[in-house]
Amino acid sequence: MESEAARAAAKLFVQARATGALLDGLPKGLRPRDARDAYAIQLETIRQIEDNIAGWKVALSNEYGLLVGALIGSRMFETGATIPTSDMALVGVEAEIAFRFDKALPPRERPYDRGEIAAAVTAFPAVEILDSRFRDYEGTPVIDRAADFMSNSAFVAGRPRDDWRSFDLGKLEACLRIDGTEVVRLVGGHAAGDPLLPAIALVNQFRTSNGVSTGQVVTTGSYTGLQFVRKTSSVQALFEGFGVVDLDLLS
Repeated sequence: MESEAARAAAKLFVQARATGALLDGLPKGLRPRDARDAYAIQLETIRQIEDNIAGWKVALSNEYGLLVGALIGSRMFETGATIPTSDMALVGVEAEIAFRFDKALPPRERPYDRGEIAAAVTAFPAVEILDSRFRDYEGTPVIDRAADFMSNSAFVAGRPRDDWRSFDLGKLEACLRIDGTEVVRLVGGHAAGDPLLPAIALVNQFRTSNGVSTGQVVTTGSYTGLQFVRKTSSVQALFEGFGVVDLDLLS
């Protein structure tokens, strides 16, 4: 994608964020063709809103391969946070396991193996909050949603577990409660089976460019599916025996 097209697409997202006016779609000449284009639009959006990358979300697409969505610094929260939702078009929540990079993994030619990456990270429970700058979330192509930070609106981190390697993360029991009511409970609900696998894929994609810095995080996908909630809700994501994340949404 030409840099001019990325700037123009990013400007549309910036305007949608600032005004609340949702997009019917991206113009044909500004649509991303692949994951690289989608990420280029994200980077330009971050530049225009003068924010920073605190981490990423990742997902594997059959059509586009590994999709990466930036988590921006101004939308990172800790458990117990109250998050305003008045400017959000919709509110979706997902219970996830994320990883904090305690050690930088810089660019290099040789791929990083599982052991190296596992030794460099600490796992923790998290909640991802999703929103969209598109009027028709479900009807918008996946690659266009990817350009919109993969629909990320906010990220809420729970307490890290230094002993995370003693758990089989693929078999955790996850429960999501909304306003005190359990809406879903699953065992081993992660799409990749092992949540470390998407983190490994991310590191090895970035080893050919900027690498990963100490303190950045990667969240790896939902254990409970995407659940849409009211703009004023209390949310709790509980991973039995592992950790809990609490947050309040306030319109």
